[in-house]
Amino acid sequence: MKTVIICNGDLTDYEYGIQIIKKADYVICADGGTRHAYKMSIIPDLIIGDFDSSNNDYTEYYKRKGVKIERHPIEKDKTDSHICVLRAMNFSKEIVLLGATGSRVDHTLANISLLKLGVDNNINIYIADKQNEIYLINNEISIKGHLGDYFSLFPLSERVEGISISGAKYDLENETIEIGDTLGISNEFKDDKVEIKIKKGYLLVIKSQD
Repeated sequence: MKTVIICNGDLTDYEYGIQIIKKADYVICADGGTRHAYKMSIIPDLIIGDFDSSNNDYTEYYKRKGVKIERHPIEKDKTDSHICVLRAMNFSKEIVLLGATGSRVDHTLANISLLKLGVDNNINIYIADKQNEIYLINNEISIKGHLGDYFSLFPLSERVEGISISGAKYDLENETIEIGDTLGISNEFKDDKVEIKIKKGYLLVIKSQD
């Protein structure tokens, strides 16, 4: 099952979001993500949050529509997005986070850190917006694109060993990248598919476009 979680960050292209959601089997709104769902005319299956950032008009609208609403206390140990991901992991093989990035860098980093839950539990979790797709791997990934598309690699662990890349302008073979090293920034697709493999560590893979 594929689940989309609509978060409260930036979602600048609603048509892009709608196309992602159309391919989903289940939709969860994380608190203020209700504003994005409302503006896209999306009826989510579930809304989860402490509702400190959600407009009450949206919440009442979805309540009238019969959408299940799960309230949590404001003072808690997990973010609303974290709770949504944990819930979705109970029944999903793929989870897409929309609206998971934005001007609050702390929230963006928190959402990126949630990708580790997918890696550790063999569930495909990634962040998507019109400009970026963000993945985390501890073994390998194949990403699709077009000639000249950009992708970057960032170590999420202290060091990532045995990095090999094929299908890129700058291929690598058994390379090591440590935190603070910018070797993996702004590589380009040479083919329509790039293969990335690592032997040890956690590696962020970000496909981007200007």
